[in-house]
Amino acid sequence: MTQNPAQSEPVERAPAEGRARDAAPPPRPRTRRSEEVYWTLRREITAGVLRPNAALVEDEIAARLGVSRTPVRESMQRLEADGLIDSHRRRWIVHEHTQDEIVQLYEVRCGLESHAARLAGRRATPEQLKVIEGWRPRMTAHDPAVLNDRARNNDSFHDAINAASGNLRLLAAIRANRLFHFNTRLAALYSPDELARSSRQHDELITAVCARDAEQAATTAREHVEFSLELILRKLF
Repeated sequence: MTQNPAQSEPVERAPAEGRARDAAPPPRPRTRRSEEVYWTLRREITAGVLRPNAALVEDEIAARLGVSRTPVRESMQRLEADGLIDSHRRRWIVHEHTQDEIVQLYEVRCGLESHAARLAGRRATPEQLKVIEGWRPRMTAHDPAVLNDRARNNDSFHDAINAASGNLRLLAAIRANRLFHFNTRLAALYSPDELARSSRQHDELITAVCARDAEQAATTAREHVEFSLELILRKLF
């Protein structure tokens, strides 16, 4: 006897449809305007243009940047995740780091940057070593007149060493831990003696990495970060 097709086992579509309904929607891609707003605000915060505890009013920012509130709101959520702003009583304010928070951030940087320097000493390619050596004239000068140039180039110099570690996740973690305004403010506060000490550390770091002395590179990188923390605690508190 031939089975009626209508009587054959039903296809169980309901659970699949239920799963489709229950599945989380894919995240919305970030718009170009949202990216522009995010990076503009991040630069203003890390440069100290927007100071700690400054109120961030979405309508005012949207008007200033010529965008709607949506990309501003999306940017605020990202900046909060970065630890740069806080939500306080239904408004956004620039985060003010406590002394203890800064110490913790620099303790993390000590571990990350010293290990990156160690790996750079082991893994850097000849081309990367040439780039690192090329930074020596700009990053080891003792003349206070070069201070502004040093401050502008500092992140790029250290990125060259950190990137030579060959570990992109490590590089991203290091960048995330130096997003903060006090790093920029510190650059303008060096005395001539402090600038000379920082320059010597740069010189020793370049020499150690280029000589592939991995452990000396790690030690020098750690001492350099510890010196920066010492200056921040002395000059900003």
